[in-house]
Amino acid sequence: MEAVEAIMTRRSVRKFEEKQIPDAILEKIMKAGTYAPSALALQPWAFVVVQDQKFLNRVSDYCKPIMILHMKNAHDGMSDAFRALLESRDYSIYYHAPTVIMVIGKTGSRFREIDCSLCAENMMLAAHALGIGSCWVGSTEVGYDNRELMAGFHIPEGYSPVGTIVFGYPAEKPEAHDKNAPVVTWVR
Repeated sequence: MEAVEAIMTRRSVRKFEEKQIPDAILEKIMKAGTYAPSALALQPWAFVVVQDQKFLNRVSDYCKPIMILHMKNAHDGMSDAFRALLESRDYSIYYHAPTVIMVIGKTGSRFREIDCSLCAENMMLAAHALGIGSCWVGSTEVGYDNRELMAGFHIPEGYSPVGTIVFGYPAEKPEAHDKNAPVVTWVR
């Protein structure tokens, strides 16, 4: 798959087959992440690969009521739909994906969030090219301050979370939707 094609056809996947991804494919996805650009070539990223569904369910169950509380005053169509999902007992913020990778960054690195986000995008594009679905999950962020919960991720000292991405074999093929035209200012 050509790079531009991967960018134009990748979609967030939220339904997965129950089949686990082989370690070799996950390693290839993470390696693609490490080829992202980073400020001063510091490469501040590292990864925590989680396949323990009981732990992921525990994190999800912790985060769901906090997300509902944060959204109490949001009443547009998307917010209402997401709140209904969060209120569902069987809903997981990780969409029951077989693998969740937390991208973590060196805590003292000034541009770690930007660098690790670039790394994450490389990972999602590589996954797509390899036939693996993915979706960035922002909901984990509400649990970052819970030390006991975060201890389950076994984050090495000197690193802190930037984001979580779910990965799995897609059980759906989301339709492409129209993208807004970019606002472009040319300075010549």
